[in-house]
Amino acid sequence: MNTKLEDVKSEAGIVGQSEVINSAIEKAVKIAATNSDVLIMGEVGTEKQQFAKFIHLLSKRASNSMTECDCDHNTHTHSVEVELFGHEKGVVKGSMSYRRSGLFESANKGSVFLESISHLSSATIQQIKKVMIDGSIQRIGGDIPEKIDARVFLDIELDNRGKPVLPKLKKQFANMNVLEVTIPPLRERLEDIPLYFSKQLSPGAHERLNNYDWPGNVKQLRTSIGIFNQADTLHAEDFILSPHDQFLDPYIALPEPEQGFNMPAFLDKVKKQLMIRAISNAGFNLSEASRNLGVSDKTVRKFWEEFGPD
Repeated sequence: MNTKLEDVKSEAGIVGQSEVINSAIEKAVKIAATNSDVLIMGEVGTEKQQFAKFIHLLSKRASNSMTECDCDHNTHTHSVEVELFGHEKGVVKGSMSYRRSGLFESANKGSVFLESISHLSSATIQQIKKVMIDGSIQRIGGDIPEKIDARVFLDIELDNRGKPVLPKLKKQFANMNVLEVTIPPLRERLEDIPLYFSKQLSPGAHERLNNYDWPGNVKQLRTSIGIFNQADTLHAEDFILSPHDQFLDPYIALPEPEQGFNMPAFLDKVKKQLMIRAISNAGFNLSEASRNLGVSDKTVRKFWEEFGPD
């Protein structure tokens, strides 16, 4: 890899020299030379955002910004639709005195990265597709579509078998002018792990890290580091690696209710994620998933008809 690519790779925050990560980087370089929208696919925690940034920085749009939206964290006053598309004056409560531009307008001539799009409604997905197809957006409450020029990067979540968590979501972008790049999970590139640390790893640390399969991938690796001593070498006990079945009290992770919190929207997202997890854990046996969830077969099948494979 030449010096320029190494510099861009570093600026984007991509770490690794393994064959599989280099293969993904090579594909990303080819994609950067085009103007196509991109599906960036990978498991949770594989840092798809970094690859979006890498492609953007290598593209002709590099002199303009790349804006980002985590569609999973939008449960407060402004809906994700407002964040993405903006609104006209007086349409949204509390916005009587101004018109708001959305993320897509702000990214004109640049790029947009949308994370966790599996949390979006079908209607919002259709609006995003319209942006990708004809480059037009319509503010909430507006009557006239406006043209924009923004490249779109979409986060497509894969399960641990390399399959889309929501197959129908990916299929909605079939037959469109989109390219794909898949980010390998950390367990397939264990040789890259030492590159994430500025200190040396002891043989015991190497063994412990290599024997773990990293369900949370790079994101988990970055948060696994405990409190180090002043030594130059990291040991096995310096890392916090929880068993897969060891979870914090779920009530601790609940958001604080405050003005603007949207409980129905939050609960809808929780329900959707529980459905996805139960179906995946049951090997896509919908009857078993419904039993594990304590709901009717009809409820699970209705969900799967909407979001599952054809």
